[in-house]
Amino acid sequence: MLRKRGIACFFILLLLAICGNGCIPSDSHVDEEKDPHFQRGRNLASSQDFKGAVGEFEKALETNPRSGAAHFELGWLYDTKINDYAAAIYHYERYLQLQPNSQRAQSIDVRERIRGCKRELAKTEFPLPNNQNLQREVDKLTAENLALRQQLEALRAQPRAIASNVPQPLVTVAAYSPATAPMSPPAPAPARPRVHIVKDRDTISSIAAQYGVKTSAVLAANPHVDPRRLQVGQTLNLP
Repeated sequence: MLRKRGIACFFILLLLAICGNGCIPSDSHVDEEKDPHFQRGRNLASSQDFKGAVGEFEKALETNPRSGAAHFELGWLYDTKINDYAAAIYHYERYLQLQPNSQRAQSIDVRERIRGCKRELAKTEFPLPNNQNLQREVDKLTAENLALRQQLEALRAQPRAIASNVPQPLVTVAAYSPATAPMSPPAPAPARPRVHIVKDRDTISSIAAQYGVKTSAVLAANPHVDPRRLQVGQTLNLP
């Protein structure tokens, strides 16, 4: 009997030691949402203050850079409310890296949201031609082609005698030599891509404003750069 009690006490102490060392996993997703910045971001998003909500969720990431919940909320806001699709793609992909098997990722189909953001980003960077303007250009070229055909048929219908009575101009052919041949212009040097060297206090938004381009275009030109961790002296490609 004493031996059984001793074994039972041993297992109880072992279980308490495991719990005290934190070996039993906790729900990290719930812990992330307890962050005060995360909760304020949720409240601001509910009150339609989307830019304020973005600021709070970014502060939550400063506190916990591995907060998949904050990355998801930022991706959703940039995707559906702010229409910054490059930023949305970045946060969606970070969310999938941190929480690939979460129920939210499966219920909302985050990968499909990423594909939709890429399609929208392509539209903003490479707009499709206006169908009406394109049709007008086609109609104009068709009419010009028809007029040229009619003129050609009219010239062919004229009597050959008229053409024979017209005096032909005298044409002198100058001898060709390399010295008299026109010089072809030199081929232009290939254009070098524009770059920006990151300075102190630079952000993606300030760099985009400096060169008159979109923030999403700068992010798209630098897919492997973390916009929140720019380093002084870092080189960024400019679209």
